[in-house]
Amino acid sequence: MVSKVLFNDLGKQWEVIKDAALPRIDNLFSTSAFINGPDVNTFEENFAKYIGTDYAVGVSNGTDALKLCVEALNLRGKVGIVIPANTFIATLLGAEMALSDAEFVLIDCDEYYQMDTEILEHTIMKRRKDWDECVIIPVHLYGCASDIEKIMHIAKENSCWVIEDCSQAHGTTTSKGRPVGTFGHMAAFSMYPGKNLGAAGDAGVITTDNEKFYDTLKLLQNWGAVKKYYYERKGYNNRLDTIQAVIVDEKLKHLNEWNEKREQVAYWYDELIQNETIIKPKKAPYCGRHTYHIYCIRLWGLDRDEIMSQLNANGIQSGIHYPIPIEQTKIYEEKEWHNPMTRLYAEQTMSLPMHPFMSREDVEHVCNVLKEGVKNAY
Repeated sequence: MVSKVLFNDLGKQWEVIKDAALPRIDNLFSTSAFINGPDVNTFEENFAKYIGTDYAVGVSNGTDALKLCVEALNLRGKVGIVIPANTFIATLLGAEMALSDAEFVLIDCDEYYQMDTEILEHTIMKRRKDWDECVIIPVHLYGCASDIEKIMHIAKENSCWVIEDCSQAHGTTTSKGRPVGTFGHMAAFSMYPGKNLGAAGDAGVITTDNEKFYDTLKLLQNWGAVKKYYYERKGYNNRLDTIQAVIVDEKLKHLNEWNEKREQVAYWYDELIQNETIIKPKKAPYCGRHTYHIYCIRLWGLDRDEIMSQLNANGIQSGIHYPIPIEQTKIYEEKEWHNPMTRLYAEQTMSLPMHPFMSREDVEHVCNVLKEGVKNAY
């Protein structure tokens, strides 16, 4: 019997990279290049190459990445910002920090948990005339690509900016094999520790092919200074710490392998979960490589709290993404947004353990306890 199955295992990631990371960290402390050290530039170059963009800018976290992307657009007049309803609240908060007087519109999700592009297209066609400028922020949720090609078409036809939120999709590709983070005018990645590419604290990175946006982002994340004490615009202290750059740069070398192992874990789950009351995640036809940041299931007619309690009693960690939709949180409930699929999924979904170091035995243990829990529910 497996004694414990962690939801994620960051300790094992450190075991993989520490022999390479420790000399770099030792050198960092010797040189004291803690802020904007050369390792930051090294990571930026390596990440841009990995994603396939001309530029990457390391920043303080994923929320700030979104804030800086919106601010770099230099939007004027009445602005509409369109985001998925089914996402982490940072997607909205990051954009709102940059432009608090924008009108925000939330779009419901499809059966793959991604922004429903039919609703998006209808909304943009109806509302675009109300705004001087419009920004669409699609989220590649749970490691699955959104229908970004259709989103880019809608954006082009209606003169909209696109900022991709790739915070859960490092290495994810579309059905045509193109990496997410290469479609929008800019793309924001969180590198929170639990992400597929995670730091040892808060961190983020932005990708773009546009030199003007790159230069603006570099200013914004460093107080607006072209060099120390010479400020071209108001900016922020949103730099990527050098020590975090070392960590994510070493982890980047293993990201493809770790994503492949996540796909293997998902395959085992798909094989072993055979119950009509448990709805497994379906790979969207517009997604190529699903990197399974989480493995999200839906429970049909079952008591989620009871199922999670039984998993926990058997040493299995689980979670919920997300139990309260943005529109039902206390800070936004007055907006009267209503997205029925997002609300339904919030009541039904739960996330099973998912990380690159899970064994077949781990997955079998999870599935056996899950099966027993379902049986006991009747």
